[in-house]
Amino acid sequence: MDTKQWLDQKQLTELLNVPATWVRDKVTARAIPHRRVGRHVRFTPADVAEIEQMFFEPAITETPSRTVTRVRRAARRAAA
Repeated sequence: MDTKQWLDQKQLTELLNVPATWVRDKVTARAIPHRRVGRHVRFTPADVAEIEQMFFEPAITETPSRTVTRVRRAARRAAA
């Protein structure tokens, strides 16, 4: 296995664009996959792919317009 591709915590925070405390807290809670090399924490490409999949949320493609929201509110008021 090529350890040159392994990331440290700082590199992972930059890659995922998250705070360092988020990564540290998830590692401490063992909520994300990682490797310990002595006292150092490292992330393999497979770990990174799994982390990205764990926290993937699809973008909302349709947003209700303000008109739809007003119609829904009016319908709720009429039903009450």
